[in-house]
Amino acid sequence: MVKNRLSVYVTFIFLFLNILPGNSQTKSLENKIKAIEKDIKVAEKILKETSKNKETSVNQVNLLQTQINQRENLINTYQEQIKFINKEIQSNKNEISLLEKDLALYRKEYANLIVINYRNQGKTNNILFVFSSDDFNQAIRRMRYVKELKEMLKDKIEEIDSTQIKIGLQLKKNEKNKNEKESILEKEKKERASMMKERDKLKNDIASLKKKEKEIQKEIDSKDKQTKELRKQIEKIIAEEKRKALEREAAAKKKNTVSVDYNLSNSFVENKGKLPFPVESGIITKKYGKIKHPTRPGVTIENNGIDITTTRDAKAKSVFKGEVSVVFIQGSNSAVLVRHGHYFTLYSNLDKVYVKKDDKVSIGQEIGRVHTNANDGTTILHFQIWQEDTTQSNGQTIPTNPEYWIKKM
Repeated sequence: MVKNRLSVYVTFIFLFLNILPGNSQTKSLENKIKAIEKDIKVAEKILKETSKNKETSVNQVNLLQTQINQRENLINTYQEQIKFINKEIQSNKNEISLLEKDLALYRKEYANLIVINYRNQGKTNNILFVFSSDDFNQAIRRMRYVKELKEMLKDKIEEIDSTQIKIGLQLKKNEKNKNEKESILEKEKKERASMMKERDKLKNDIASLKKKEKEIQKEIDSKDKQTKELRKQIEKIIAEEKRKALEREAAAKKKNTVSVDYNLSNSFVENKGKLPFPVESGIITKKYGKIKHPTRPGVTIENNGIDITTTRDAKAKSVFKGEVSVVFIQGSNSAVLVRHGHYFTLYSNLDKVYVKKDDKVSIGQEIGRVHTNANDGTTILHFQIWQEDTTQSNGQTIPTNPEYWIKKM
């Protein structure tokens, strides 16, 4: 009896907790949505900041395209949520159907027990039923029968109550799911409307930029030249740093110790995918590798890192502890290369630098202020990660994709 009663309470608590948001898949989708919504807010803030400039630029188009991609991603995630909720609703309906069948059966069994009990109505009849036994053994059996019949009636009532509780909670859960679904559908509708407006603006901006093909091609050629020059500078610096690292390693072996580069490199690798964003807030508007130009069909651009569009007066921050290898001029602005053992991080497009060569830096330390373009109002940090021993077949050192290393904001 105690066991059955306890079962009812345990069932109630379990089902009550089950209607609260705790499912791992639900949490995963909710966290994904929060991250995308955060990116969208950052993008909206930056777009508002840059919209003060009447002249449309490629940077602004990149930013707007990124914003549209984020909304598409958010809409797709909303649809994933809706699919999951629909599955839950159907699963709950199936569960309710099974519980209702059980309830009908328990009520039928209870009715049968009531009929049996009716034949032995009242305490007096039960006593007479026992005392009218032919012998002692029959009396014992009849006593057990009467006791078991009472227990069966109580157990059946508990089963009926427990099942009714389960049905009630499943109904509440379904109602909650339906309300949540309606809320998500409303959010999706709002995002689609915003996305359509942004697509119209993007179309107009691209059409506007097509009238400036010569200027854009000149800008592409200039940036391509800067990219190649920057790469040569970094390769030269890394080659020299590698030579120094080998000397440190040789000195450490003589002392039968491990070089500082080895420990720092291992620590850097252990934090792959967990390194902080190199700015307080921002979004990646140009990814690593070969990417298509937003306004020139058939034209691809080589990007050795990622471009992070951020807010005016943003500060570039070190993603890991290390030492400043060099501060140098890149184009009309500055760049800082920080060594983390056999790894290097580059912070480029800075108009003010707060560190100097050989300075020790910590995680999150400000490296410099990111430059804001006077023409279009965009503030973009160019960020790269290099590994000392990563080379192509021709011996050329190659960068690695920073998105594999930094964590999502």
